[in-house]
Amino acid sequence: MGALLKSLGWLGWCSVLAWTASAGAAEWRGLLDVRAVEAVAARSWTEAGLGKIRYDNTSNRLGVGQAVVRGDADLTDTLSASAVLSADAQHHGVVDVREAWLEWSPLPVNAWKLRMKAGFFFAPSSVEIDYAGIAWTPERTISSSAINSWLGEELRTNGAEMQLTHLGRHSGASYDYGLTLGTFFGNDPAGTLLAWRGWTISDRIAGRHEAVWLADLPVYRADGAIPRQDRRIRPFREIDGRPGYYIGGNFKQGERVELAVQRYDNRADPLVVKDGQYGWRTRFSHASLVFRPGGGWEWLAQAMHGDTLMGKNAVALDFRAWYVLASHPVGPGRLALRYDRFSTSEHDILPSDPNNEKGRSLALAYTWPLNDGVTLAMELLAVDSQRAARSMVSLRPGQVERSVTSSLRWHF
Repeated sequence: MGALLKSLGWLGWCSVLAWTASAGAAEWRGLLDVRAVEAVAARSWTEAGLGKIRYDNTSNRLGVGQAVVRGDADLTDTLSASAVLSADAQHHGVVDVREAWLEWSPLPVNAWKLRMKAGFFFAPSSVEIDYAGIAWTPERTISSSAINSWLGEELRTNGAEMQLTHLGRHSGASYDYGLTLGTFFGNDPAGTLLAWRGWTISDRIAGRHEAVWLADLPVYRADGAIPRQDRRIRPFREIDGRPGYYIGGNFKQGERVELAVQRYDNRADPLVVKDGQYGWRTRFSHASLVFRPGGGWEWLAQAMHGDTLMGKNAVALDFRAWYVLASHPVGPGRLALRYDRFSTSEHDILPSDPNNEKGRSLALAYTWPLNDGVTLAMELLAVDSQRAARSMVSLRPGQVERSVTSSLRWHF
């Protein structure tokens, strides 16, 4: 079974990449996001710091937030292939694979609709992200919530997923409901960033071959308590050969209400280490809500609670995060306000490695479609956080970080 799942994942994304390089019949779309940023913040996590936002005092004020190209092709009437390649000014490399998958979606013969995917892709776990668009990016803001910032960095399905949806129109009902089941390899290090760096508020999406540098904390130095841990985290490595899974349910009533729940477990062996990467047994429960009461109002909420473990209780912590977002049309565009809360709470055997943190953030954004292909977005972001580990690298545990970001997005 394990060999089959690995083959599905590798076959899916490798087949799509091969097709991407040669197919002329594909539909190609792209996104170029140019940023102007002013930030007052500590050294960013993108530069091996313990800051919470993507940009800091030394960041370039003008740059490319992201450049994405997506190709889609219908291989048969029911089988399609998609690939998403991305690059940005902070990418460690030039171009990387964000997603690549095969999808089988036969026509329903009754009220039940089946869809299956195989490859490397995001699980359906966010309501602020544009899944149908070119890239896995937030629609109403520039930054993502803490929950979706983490999902974009450390989690990806490298395997197979099945979605089964009951279509209400076949029985005269005004609602649909469904079940999602996924199984994957390659998320064994998931939880490392939450433990040793903490939550972030960002829209930086990791590619398949990404390597993220951790801050220079004493615990994983050569003379530290965990010297076998590399400072470079490779989020999508397979370490122990055990598949993980997620299972979820959803309910949708037209465009008015959307509800979803999900349980995730990577089933990693926390005692296995390979090439400087430990297995982290990471599990969480997740719930989301979208409510559109009318009058142009839109309310979004997500909540997550989970735990992660590495070694014989060497690092163990619970993590929590939630946010609420409200948006409404104002003038020619849409105004959005998002409030986040996040925390980690440790309960391990290494008091010399403090991983507790708590924080909150507020984002105010305005998106303005200039024409069919160009959108201007502006965001004010403030993050207030407390993290004891900062004192170990001569920083104040409490930090308040702010940024003002303008984004010109060109869809082509």
